[in-house]
Amino acid sequence: MNADELDAVYTALCRAMTAVGEARAPLLLARFALLAIVEIADADRLQQLIAAAAQDLTDPTAGSGS
Repeated sequence: MNADELDAVYTALCRAMTAVGEARAPLLLARFALLAIVEIADADRLQQLIAAAAQDLTDPTAGSGS
Protein backbone atom coordinates (compact mmCIF):
# COMPACT_ATOMS: atom_id res chain seq x y z
CA MET A 1 0.00 0.00 0.00
CA ASN A 2 1.45 3.34 -1.00
CA ALA A 3 1.00 6.64 0.85
CA ASP A 4 -1.93 7.75 -1.32
CA GLU A 5 -3.77 4.47 -0.77
CA LEU A 6 -3.11 4.65 2.97
CA ASP A 7 -4.47 8.20 3.05
CA ALA A 8 -7.57 7.16 1.09
CA VAL A 9 -8.28 4.25 3.43
CA TYR A 10 -7.72 6.38 6.54
CA THR A 11 -10.00 9.07 5.10
CA ALA A 12 -12.70 6.47 4.40
CA LEU A 13 -12.46 5.22 7.98
CA CYS A 14 -12.70 8.77 9.36
CA ARG A 15 -15.71 9.50 7.15
CA ALA A 16 -17.41 6.29 8.26
CA MET A 17 -16.82 7.25 11.91
CA THR A 18 -18.28 10.69 11.25
CA ALA A 19 -21.28 9.16 9.47
CA VAL A 20 -22.16 6.85 12.36
CA GLY A 21 -21.62 9.57 14.94
CA GLU A 22 -19.39 9.95 17.96
CA ALA A 23 -21.46 7.66 20.17
CA ARG A 24 -21.30 4.75 17.68
CA ALA A 25 -17.73 5.29 16.45
CA PRO A 26 -16.29 2.83 19.02
CA LEU A 27 -18.72 0.18 17.74
CA LEU A 28 -17.61 0.84 14.16
CA LEU A 29 -13.96 0.53 15.17
CA ALA A 30 -14.65 -2.70 17.06
CA ARG A 31 -16.47 -4.20 14.07
CA PHE A 32 -13.70 -3.08 11.73
CA ALA A 33 -11.10 -4.64 14.06
CA LEU A 34 -12.94 -7.97 14.09
CA LEU A 35 -13.20 -7.99 10.31
CA ALA A 36 -9.50 -7.13 10.00
CA ILE A 37 -8.58 -9.89 12.46
CA VAL A 38 -10.43 -12.43 10.33
CA GLU A 39 -8.78 -11.15 7.15
CA ILE A 40 -5.23 -11.00 8.55
CA ALA A 41 -5.54 -14.42 10.23
CA ASP A 42 -1.99 -14.33 11.64
CA ALA A 43 -2.13 -14.48 15.44
CA ASP A 44 1.46 -13.36 15.99
CA ARG A 45 1.12 -10.40 13.63
CA LEU A 46 -2.20 -9.44 15.19
CA GLN A 47 -0.66 -9.48 18.68
CA GLN A 48 2.08 -7.14 17.40
CA LEU A 49 -0.49 -4.80 15.88
CA ILE A 50 -2.54 -4.72 19.09
CA ALA A 51 0.55 -3.87 21.11
CA ALA A 52 1.53 -1.16 18.63
CA ALA A 53 -1.96 0.34 18.69
CA ALA A 54 -2.01 0.40 22.49
CA GLN A 55 1.48 1.88 22.80
CA ASP A 56 1.42 5.24 24.59
CA LEU A 57 -2.37 5.09 25.03
CA THR A 58 -2.47 3.33 28.38
CA ASP A 59 -3.85 5.60 31.08
CA PRO A 60 -1.24 5.70 33.87
CA THR A 61 -3.97 6.65 36.36
CA ALA A 62 -6.27 3.74 35.48
CA GLY A 63 -6.75 1.42 38.39
CA SER A 64 -5.01 3.73 40.83
CA GLY A 65 -8.25 4.52 42.62
CA SER A 66 -7.95 8.25 42.04
